[in-house]
Amino acid sequence: MSDILRRGRLASVPDEEIIEFTSSMSADKWIFNSDVLVDLAHTVMLKERNVIRAEDCQKILEGLLKIREEGIEKLDHTYEDIHISLESRLIDMVGEDVGGRMHSGRSRNDEVATCIRLTLRDELLLIMEDLINLRNTLIDVASENVDTLMPGFTHLQHAQPTTLAHHLTAHANAIGRDFERTRDCYSRVNMSPLGAAAFASTGFDLDRERTRTLLGFDGIIENSMDAVSSRDFLIETAAVFANLMINLSKMAEELVIWSTSEFAFIELDDRYASTSSIMPQKKNPDTAELLRGKSGVAIGSLMSL
Repeated sequence: MSDILRRGRLASVPDEEIIEFTSSMSADKWIFNSDVLVDLAHTVMLKERNVIRAEDCQKILEGLLKIREEGIEKLDHTYEDIHISLESRLIDMVGEDVGGRMHSGRSRNDEVATCIRLTLRDELLLIMEDLINLRNTLIDVASENVDTLMPGFTHLQHAQPTTLAHHLTAHANAIGRDFERTRDCYSRVNMSPLGAAAFASTGFDLDRERTRTLLGFDGIIENSMDAVSSRDFLIETAAVFANLMINLSKMAEELVIWSTSEFAFIELDDRYASTSSIMPQKKNPDTAELLRGKSGVAIGSLMSL
């Protein structure tokens, strides 16, 4: 593999433990597909702006598609991040005079910011789809139980009579707000930082609007320093997820309580339950219990950001 990062300024190879300490390759698996997409869009734009030749563009694009087909496993994991590893792999495939032109006018700063936003955008879309399905399911079950009476509880004590429909639509409303928060968050995530370079843009004649269109972003983060340095969109997303997990935890807690012998309101489907190695008569609500536990992981992740 080509040591394209260190050779221009650094003469010695870093200590092996330092490489392991500074490497983000294990975390970068999350953005591998997005990194290829960013490279593809940037290369097409470079060719259209006559920064690189058409024949070089074709070779780079073919190489990138081959790398995507091979997968991240084929990359050299001794590099400090996926961006350098991917570019080095491309240079080995098409030659340095061609592959080395792909990074023209770009920094890893705007590259990684774009990759994160692309990947997060896709995950937000999937979560919104799941939230719609969950809310629809709650509403469907509620519509079948408009006349199903049940006790309402405060402090886990019988308080007032209500219906199962009333109870379930309370959860449906909360999930609806989670959807709205996720959609609102998406609007700030889906903005392109590509073309900002390290933080003060570049002298290359880039077309940021073109890469924005190719990658499907709704807009451009115009201030180049803000484009590469801001991570508030991650904090906002983590806050949305933490709130969602708290609402899901509330539902999971009810599944745990309602499935006990004392309440006996529901029986969990066997697919979502486990049993005991010594008490085979038991049906444990492990899935719901673990969901409650994982809400703490989401909240902790927000705090760590």
